[in-house]
Amino acid sequence: MRFDSVQLGTPDLQRAAARYTELLGIPAVERRVDRVRFQLEHGAVELEPGEAGVRSIRVARAGDAPPAGDDACHGLTVRFDAPEHPARPPRAPADAVTAIDHVVIHSPNPDRALQLWRDRLGVRLALDREFPGRGLRMLFFRSGGVTLEFVSPLAGAADPTAPDRFFGIAYRVRDLAACVRRLTDVGFDVSEVRPGHKRGTSVASVRSDLDGTPTLLIDDPSRDG
Repeated sequence: MRFDSVQLGTPDLQRAAARYTELLGIPAVERRVDRVRFQLEHGAVELEPGEAGVRSIRVARAGDAPPAGDDACHGLTVRFDAPEHPARPPRAPADAVTAIDHVVIHSPNPDRALQLWRDRLGVRLALDREFPGRGLRMLFFRSGGVTLEFVSPLAGAADPTAPDRFFGIAYRVRDLAACVRRLTDVGFDVSEVRPGHKRGTSVASVRSDLDGTPTLLIDDPSRDG
């Protein structure tokens, strides 16, 4: 399975397209009445009319048929219809977003996530770790240069059968300070740059509303290229 893109809902597609052109620092590669797509070096962002927030992810899957049924992916909408070989964009400027680093998913049941994403769909598990200081267990499934980050309460959820939920997105940049300056210059409210949880990384939060999608910028030299 290869990750292709994330779909974000917006009540105003034209406005959101202009906003994401500024956020990402690159032009859209596709504009239709029902979709605007921004192609990154790893992953793509697709804007669609509808309820605000992260709606779904799109993946390419070879081999066996994808999981079927309304709850096949435990509450997440996963579209198994991505192109096998999406066009790669030209190298982005240093102050632009270069890739989706990770998509955050809240899950009440990490073992259930392991059974689906690692065991059934064959996605590489890059990390399964407990963080007692943060009260979290985190699973990182990596595909197509993008991480699906499942976050679960370490103490266990009140209802482990509850659905998984998409939460937010972290975007990778090469020069975080330059990216923050560019965004501030065009009117975004962005936090100060601070150290990330992963050693050697730096991050900044985009505080301006992006149709309800929590958004983080991350500079991770270990994942450049």
